[in-house]
Amino acid sequence: MKKFPWRAMLYGAMLLYLLVDLKLCRGPLRQAMTSRRDASVETAARNKWVAIINLEPVTREQLDLAVYRHLHQRGKTPDEIPAKNLVMIKRAVLQTIIDDTLVRQWADGEKFVAPPAEIAAFIDSWESQFPSPEERAARAEDQGLDEAAIRTELARIWSRKRWLEKRISAAVTVTEEEARAWFEANRGSAESGYREGFIEPEKVRARHIFLSTVEVDDESREDLIREIHRRLTAGEASFEDLAKAHSEDGRTREKGGDLNWFSRKRLPVDFTGPVFALDPGELGEPFKTRLGWHLVEVLERQAERPVSYEEIVVEIKQHLESERTEATVKELMQKLRKVANLQLFPENIPTP
Repeated sequence: MKKFPWRAMLYGAMLLYLLVDLKLCRGPLRQAMTSRRDASVETAARNKWVAIINLEPVTREQLDLAVYRHLHQRGKTPDEIPAKNLVMIKRAVLQTIIDDTLVRQWADGEKFVAPPAEIAAFIDSWESQFPSPEERAARAEDQGLDEAAIRTELARIWSRKRWLEKRISAAVTVTEEEARAWFEANRGSAESGYREGFIEPEKVRARHIFLSTVEVDDESREDLIREIHRRLTAGEASFEDLAKAHSEDGRTREKGGDLNWFSRKRLPVDFTGPVFALDPGELGEPFKTRLGWHLVEVLERQAERPVSYEEIVVEIKQHLESERTEATVKELMQKLRKVANLQLFPENIPTP
């Protein structure tokens, strides 16, 4: 004799009760949930909250400050932004606040703190962008923080970043096999042609002596460059010595005019045209560009060639990891939002 399915009937009755209470009637459960939601709305309106994230409120003032910082980093102020655009920016910044808060809450919940040496290096790097401590202090004041508060916030930012990297590292790590497979699938071939980025272009290594004609008498410049050419061809002085004595290219003068390796795309065509017409070891005739007179000697030459996997493996891995990171972070944030107690109050976002 089979047992009567009491448990299944009990579960079914409970589900039916919940369905009737929530969907069809205003039962006690529906009323309790509605009352709680109404209370949250009233509290949010009274305190100017724009969101509640796991019981942690985000105030209108916090959102306004975040929007100000967002625009300040882009050289803008709220007054410069059209009203409709500003509302859209506020809503987008609120989403960023939600993501940052969720990451912070989870990292803090796990008591995760990045290694002190990493935090110190991050803070030093951030502070080094300012020419003086005074300007750094002024920026901190402009952001509504003192320097101690900024250091504390920077430490938190770095710890959150490292926590996030730790959570997604397994999903974004690119193996040697994956990188090589991507290389083979994307580089093209000798028959069909190699794709851009997989070809090392023709290059030369050259040195030059440069005389500017900007706001200088052109005739005197030409006379001097031809005299330098004569001395070189006559063997009266070395290229290095004449470059150090006469060249007006401050970046190469002390290196004897050495331009190192470069391709046709790196420099203007009025310069590369005459240079790439020279053979290795050949000293060209003086020629003029829009900037002035040049005297060039080509030292070495490399023909165009396909790049090897070993030459770009680092860039390939960085590219693939970047793609995976974006997708993985998005997926993680969706999961964090699903399990979060998240309430938004767009009606409390101030509009111009």
